[in-house]
Amino acid sequence: MEVRHLLSALWRSRTGPCLIAVQIAITLAVLVNVTYLIALRVDTYSQPTGMDIDNVFWIHSQSFTSDYDQKNAVASDLQWLNSLPGVTAAAAATSPPQSHWGFNMPFSASPDPNAPKENARIFAMTARGLDALGAKLTAGRAYSAESVGSPAADIGAAVAQWAPEVVITQALAERLFPKGNALGKTLYMGLVNKSAKIVGIIGTLQAVPIYGPFARFSNQVVVAPMMPPGPTTIYLVRTKPGRQSEVMARVEQEFADRVPGRYIARTEPLARTSSDARNGMRASSIILGAVTLLVLCVSAIGICGLAVFNVTTRTRQIGTRRAIGAQRWHILRYFLVENWLVTTGGVVVGCILALTAGVIISHTTQAPRLPLYYLVGGVLLVWTLGLLSVLVPARRAAEISPAVATRTV
Repeated sequence: MEVRHLLSALWRSRTGPCLIAVQIAITLAVLVNVTYLIALRVDTYSQPTGMDIDNVFWIHSQSFTSDYDQKNAVASDLQWLNSLPGVTAAAAATSPPQSHWGFNMPFSASPDPNAPKENARIFAMTARGLDALGAKLTAGRAYSAESVGSPAADIGAAVAQWAPEVVITQALAERLFPKGNALGKTLYMGLVNKSAKIVGIIGTLQAVPIYGPFARFSNQVVVAPMMPPGPTTIYLVRTKPGRQSEVMARVEQEFADRVPGRYIARTEPLARTSSDARNGMRASSIILGAVTLLVLCVSAIGICGLAVFNVTTRTRQIGTRRAIGAQRWHILRYFLVENWLVTTGGVVVGCILALTAGVIISHTTQAPRLPLYYLVGGVLLVWTLGLLSVLVPARRAAEISPAVATRTV
């Protein structure tokens, strides 16, 4: 069978094949890039948090009286929480990890105002904060209890009386000190012109999962010794494995009544907080996957519809070929090759569209360039989809009897 004759036949009725080729090109571009975006999202919300997340819960305490003694209340609460059976460590903080609460500040390795700066999330906590999270140090030590000052009037004043020492994550250390040896160096905070000594480095501590151009900021964290200024206080409680529910039940029953002038707004496992922070990315991944599946189904319907139309309009031609000796497999091969030519034309254009869209997406989201194996996989999938979509109409054409076909003359 000569491909030239097939191309000539397709050109004579080119509107349908061209539309299907365009549809295939768009399908390939959407399939490849959306699959890559889904993979990036899955990778983002699957990253480790660096915390003992399954054994940590947090308490949101809110004071409502003007004479509330924040310092003594926090000290009393922490003494009680750390004494509970099943509790490994407890600490007070300004915000819980794995949430969008909290604040960021620019940091630098130099006091020069024009020096390069990196944005980082600040976790301000009392003593034993790292133990309460289950975070692991790769170098140095945790900040000392003596470095935790008295509660300030508000968060602005708390930042103004910046602690003398901090612990940072490895991700932030690598950005600010690319030559290494961040331990023992001075960390400078922009906007308020404060500095602190780096006494420890945490291997991984994810503030909150972030997707897109600011993804690296999710692991750039500064843990600072600080007493929450109030009226809101977050208590982080880490329990022994299997005892979280028991401890939470006791806390919910007794904690609010221990100190007058405050109420408990929320008590929640950190694992649930982490899951809620990822719900948006999970939902978007599901939606993108559903849209891609829908596009594939529409393309399959279009390919199948064109093949059915061609079989219907060529009944006389098929019957004539069968009458002069063409076998069923000749007819089957004819339609399969014809479909392959149309699909290949769409695939060529689709590869160009997919690569162009990949460059734009990479530039917009600052993500790595689209890997070529996504494109290869997409091409193979589209070819397979085209083959399967045309197979049933082609088999039907091959079953046309010469006698039935010739009666249409």
